[in-house]
Amino acid sequence: MSNNFHMDGHKLFWHLDRVSAWQDGELIAPIYVEISPVSYCNHNCVFCGIDFARSERLSLDSELLCQRIVEMGLLGVKSVMFAGEGEPLLHRDLAQMVSCAKGAGIDVSITTNGSAANHDLWEQLLPDLSWLRFSMDAGSTQVYAKVHQVSGEIFDKTVANIRDALSVRQRLGLNTTIGVQYLILPENLDDLAAAISVYNELGVDYISFKPYSEHPQMLNKSGLIYTQEMLDKVESLIDSSQPGLKTKLIYRKASAESYRTGVKAFSQCSALPFWGYISSKGDFYTCSVYLNDERFCVGNIKDENMKDILFGKRRRNSVTYGMTDLHVGDTCRTNCRMARINEFLEFLNNRPDHLNFI
Repeated sequence: MSNNFHMDGHKLFWHLDRVSAWQDGELIAPIYVEISPVSYCNHNCVFCGIDFARSERLSLDSELLCQRIVEMGLLGVKSVMFAGEGEPLLHRDLAQMVSCAKGAGIDVSITTNGSAANHDLWEQLLPDLSWLRFSMDAGSTQVYAKVHQVSGEIFDKTVANIRDALSVRQRLGLNTTIGVQYLILPENLDDLAAAISVYNELGVDYISFKPYSEHPQMLNKSGLIYTQEMLDKVESLIDSSQPGLKTKLIYRKASAESYRTGVKAFSQCSALPFWGYISSKGDFYTCSVYLNDERFCVGNIKDENMKDILFGKRRRNSVTYGMTDLHVGDTCRTNCRMARINEFLEFLNNRPDHLNFI
């Protein structure tokens, strides 16, 4: 299987009309929006970057969200991912919201720990999903329990849920991509080989190995520093394991190297117009790293329609702030979700002389 996911890159080359509009100074609709259906989770992962946002038990109103999703589709939003502060499968109307997004012409995905799933839910969700990703971060019961801070039997239950999702996909003849995410941590470094064996046997499409990145607001920071020796060990194991596997192994090398060095290859944030985040409170943020920060909160879906939010003065001011006043070197996380996009946009902004002499 070829790696067509570009997880360590970006896909703006396939949205050059939106890029061109941005270059002309237009306030564009985001291409991608992440939605947090709930603020609560059934796991307590040691790496959770949103632990600071769980003081209240909140969930989005599904009828209102569906209305806003339809508006987003009409305005040009192309994709949504249900993930966010909590575990999306815990929202009782998740299937309804996913179906609504698909019906609005929007590509839909879910990132989940997967433990709350059941067969009926997969039957409802999978036909409408472009992809489904399980956050597993382990290949054994003991390591999974330690990293996710849940009882040991949850690992076997979740593995069974992944197997069931793959079975439903096959029976329904769907093209939904089903993958596993493995966050590289000291606690699970020696479990990589076991994870490769488990998830390859299941038949998932890929396993993505990615570095941990501390959220500036998270409460339980670990201070983890990746050494070159650690990263070389991971890369060597992945490279040596890939031959003969049906599952694609993806090592997020660029992200890992960026986190190891702490160097950002961009000086300003130009990516804010291209994505957005809807919190479990209904607030729309231009950047999810700055939850509860008024500079990046540009409206609430309970109070305004999406046209007013996406093309209003508050969003314009926020994206302008990102490009002109935000000190990314001091305040942004090392592995920004939009890092590769920011590198590309900064390259475009550095317009060369004699442009037409190609």
